[in-house]
Amino acid sequence: MTTEPTTNPTPETPAPTEAAAPAADRMRYVIPAVLSTLLTLVALAPVAYVINRNMPARVATVDLQVLVEEDQKRTLDVIGKGGDVTDEQRAVAQKLTIDFAKKLSATVDALGQECNCVIVNKAALLGGVTIDYTDQVRARMK
Repeated sequence: MTTEPTTNPTPETPAPTEAAAPAADRMRYVIPAVLSTLLTLVALAPVAYVINRNMPARVATVDLQVLVEEDQKRTLDVIGKGGDVTDEQRAVAQKLTIDFAKKLSATVDALGQECNCVIVNKAALLGGVTIDYTDQVRARMK
């Protein structure tokens, strides 16, 4: 009895060089495209910085008349609603008004720095749509 060696047919697998060839072929196109994109971004970054830096500031509004009227009501409540105002009451009212003006100015300046915008009185705006920061100023001053 002779036994013949049986050979199992091996499935044909592509040679490693054939499979690697399409991947290498793709990389040959992808790498220059990625490098070109990165170099373009690096070259245009200073241009974008200059354009962004030279853009005009945004404009926002605060309704100063409403804030001043509210402060006047508070001042009248503090000094009383009597007909005759004494010198002491007048001095208290003047001090409260000066303190309010300083606090209002500081609050508006700080808010302008935070929002990176120019804040104007709402009555000075003739047209257009802007952000109204009156409520934020009111909340910060309390």
